[in-house]
Amino acid sequence: MRSEGKFYDDKNFPRGFNRSGVFTISETSVLENYGRSMRALFDGTTQPIDDSEVQFLTEVQGQQQAVSEFGKCWLKYLNHTSHKARSYTLCISQRAHTTGSYGDDDSDSGTDNDLDY
Repeated sequence: MRSEGKFYDDKNFPRGFNRSGVFTISETSVLENYGRSMRALFDGTTQPIDDSEVQFLTEVQGQQQAVSEFGKCWLKYLNHTSHKARSYTLCISQRAHTTGSYGDDDSDSGTDNDLDY
């Protein structure tokens, strides 16, 4: 696999691949060193020139099971960039349930009967 310079994805991994917690150290190294050529091969802007690049293309296109380090790493990258992860919490945002401001009571007759203690 040829290297065309460092590959960075600041949109999906603004702190870098190594600080994302998604990739191992070796996967980070593969993505940074060979990511540009892997993306060009995947997009079809570059044609494969050796057997490792042909194997990479067959793996990422689903014609063969991913066994090479390049194919596994690129499929993992695609999985994390194309699928949005959902997170669920037990708390509800106050902004979603606020319909008006507090103290909009028009029936203020001067009595303190409606106060909660």
